[in-house]
Amino acid sequence: MSQTAAVAAMAPVFRQITKHLPDWRPGVIFDVGANIGQSCTTYASSFPDAAIHAFEPVPETFSELRRRIEPYPNITAHPIGLSCRAGEARMTAIGTTPGNRLLGPEERVAVKTQAVRLDTGAAMADELGVEAISFLKIDTEGHDLDVILGFAPMLDSVDFVQVEASMNPYNRTHVPFRLLEDTLRHFGYLLFNIFEPTQEFKRGGRPVLRRCNPVFIAGRLVDLTGIS
Repeated sequence: MSQTAAVAAMAPVFRQITKHLPDWRPGVIFDVGANIGQSCTTYASSFPDAAIHAFEPVPETFSELRRRIEPYPNITAHPIGLSCRAGEARMTAIGTTPGNRLLGPEERVAVKTQAVRLDTGAAMADELGVEAISFLKIDTEGHDLDVILGFAPMLDSVDFVQVEASMNPYNRTHVPFRLLEDTLRHFGYLLFNIFEPTQEFKRGGRPVLRRCNPVFIAGRLVDLTGIS
């Protein structure tokens, strides 16, 4: 495959990163909320030399994830959820839908649930012998902030963080963009770009932005000298 074709096959976020940072190549990628591997398999195709760790706690979904990553020797799947603390929690378990989510301690839902094991991202990285993460993708249906906080002890060693954000206050399924941005700014990140903006689609759609996937870049990778 030519270099041009290889770039075209990349996920849009990686095309943007390599456009602005042509020497950047991921060594380690964490896919938190991997579902059945939609993202991590694309990453693996683009960067076969990267070590990719995919985290998916729902047993049925994890089983399908493991089946789908068989052709990719650089992906390792882990049947665990990541959060701000270790322990156990309940999660919806509606087949392999990407909408499965962690439930609050007192939350009641009229669908099947599953007890899942949780740990922090920093603890998992330590267990895996990972000292730095090139790209951290988080898609956990409203639990993204807790996942970020679980990586806090090592965020100075993470190049890029992708999250899923609510872009209007009525969307309470996802974490508000401002809260995610404020938190990551506290840890020294800057907004890199926004991907997959999604207009409201429920009840026939509305003329507002429901959610998007903002990507943040570590400030140490950006030279802002002379820029104001």
